[in-house]
Amino acid sequence: MSPQNTYQVRFKLHPDPSHPGGYILQYERIGDITHIDSPLKSVFRSLVQLEGAFLKAGLYLHSFDSSDTGRDVRPDPEQDYEVTNKMMRDLGFDIPD
Repeated sequence: MSPQNTYQVRFKLHPDPSHPGGYILQYERIGDITHIDSPLKSVFRSLVQLEGAFLKAGLYLHSFDSSDTGRDVRPDPEQDYEVTNKMMRDLGFDIPD
């Protein structure tokens, strides 16, 4: 098994107009010369499903070193996340092996 390369992304979360209470997650690769948003998207029917996908991918949306009651489970649109292709697949994106 070869080590996976990591890269930086910034997630964008939008309400899903076809599912009340649902969300559409998209991302932009940080560091790309073009800075083009990815056409790929992942759909979640609830914030619970979204949080579960981030936990499965090993991406934590909260700081565990202090109490942070003001944040919810949504990814921070101003934060860059270091990911692998496997993590992105765990989030529901159709990333090839």
